[in-house]
Amino acid sequence: MTNFEKHKMYRRQQIWEAVVGKDQRMTRNFQQSGYERLDDELFAFINIGYKGNAGQIFPNQYDRASETVRWYGKKKTHSNQPLMRGIIDGSVIVHCFARWNPKPQFEYLGVGMVINYRDGFDQVFESDGTQTHCIEFELSCRSDLESRAFINNFDQVYEEMVSEEGKEKYVRHKTRERNSEIIQAKKDDFYARNGRLFCEACGFDFQQTYGERGDGFIECHHNVPLHEADSVRQTRISDLTLLCSNCHRMVHRRRQWLTVDELKTLLSPISLPKAN
Repeated sequence: MTNFEKHKMYRRQQIWEAVVGKDQRMTRNFQQSGYERLDDELFAFINIGYKGNAGQIFPNQYDRASETVRWYGKKKTHSNQPLMRGIIDGSVIVHCFARWNPKPQFEYLGVGMVINYRDGFDQVFESDGTQTHCIEFELSCRSDLESRAFINNFDQVYEEMVSEEGKEKYVRHKTRERNSEIIQAKKDDFYARNGRLFCEACGFDFQQTYGERGDGFIECHHNVPLHEADSVRQTRISDLTLLCSNCHRMVHRRRQWLTVDELKTLLSPISLPKAN
């Protein structure tokens, strides 16, 4: 991942050269548009609180105290598009650069992690005045968050596909439930009982395989999907299961999701470590 200094000012050319190098000419899209993706990194150039060339006030917002950005995709973007889905699930890293005037310098706010989003923001207009729509993101640029994509918990990516009605309320509900405290508490409890973190289905241990880079990493799965709850509920440690990335994706591969016990019956007959 390309490293930039938070709250330092950068021009687009400086950003381009840091990522691509000086030998390649900057693309027109990178030079002029609101964002462009380069490999697995997206560079968002966010205009905040002033009028653009067409006279509209940019709706993007930034709260400096909480380091939260409200940011909008391009016209007609929505959560089922591959790029937007990559932003949501954390496979595309979003670098947030912002400015509050038309000067060429942007302040680097940090890597934006998705904490909320919704489709259908409609205060967007074509050049002829026709109303259209786009996706709205709420991003956290706090550098002390444990991980992208809801603290190593990727259920959101799959659960979003099952609920259309009341979508905004549902997303906000999930955001509250998927907090770092309960995920960390699950990990701490599991480590205290077993001496290490490993997949409760197949036994895969990220640290044993990847060394220091894998230390402390494991995905966390909700045994009872949040979309099945008709009201806010308290998530307990017993409601969570630690899974490796492969097992987690197999649970969610089809709409009829597997229970962890059902997943275990599909595994090849190998010796699996037993959690206490």
